[in-house]
Amino acid sequence: MIKSIQKILFFDKSLLALSFAIILTASFAIITSVYTASLEKQNNTLKSQLAELQSLTKEVTGIKSTVELKEKKIGLTKTGGLVPALEQILKSLGMKAKAIKPMEKNKVKDYTEEDAELEILNADLNSIVNLLYKIDNSPVPLKIKNSAIKTTFEDPNKFILKLTVSLLSRT
Repeated sequence: MIKSIQKILFFDKSLLALSFAIILTASFAIITSVYTASLEKQNNTLKSQLAELQSLTKEVTGIKSTVELKEKKIGLTKTGGLVPALEQILKSLGMKAKAIKPMEKNKVKDYTEEDAELEILNADLNSIVNLLYKIDNSPVPLKIKNSAIKTTFEDPNKFILKLTVSLLSRT
């Protein structure tokens, strides 16, 4: 049977060329379908990576804008230091400090952190809250490190407030 097929194929050259073209077309179709499936898989992988990168891009842009806002806030601080900044806040609230003691300065990369201890006597609770709010929302980047509130012996409605405040500035 195989010999008769070989005789027919080799006997007629046009039939041989046609069978060769059919085999070549079939193999090309199989290779193309395998390659297309591979490309579709790779395309889906790249689409998922792109979606992940786009979500990360939104997060990075949010972080970048926050950093720029903080740097802008630090850039506005051309004060003479922490003590004048605290005195200005106290003056705006009509408060007087018993003592404002400058402490240490720490350098971290491009930034300097300057500490000071603030002590206020006979402060009422409302003025303490207002002071903490002003420190937190001041245009100068201040940070409260430590706080201690004690009542006075003579008047339980008056307090002794001790704060350790830091000023962050660019060196």
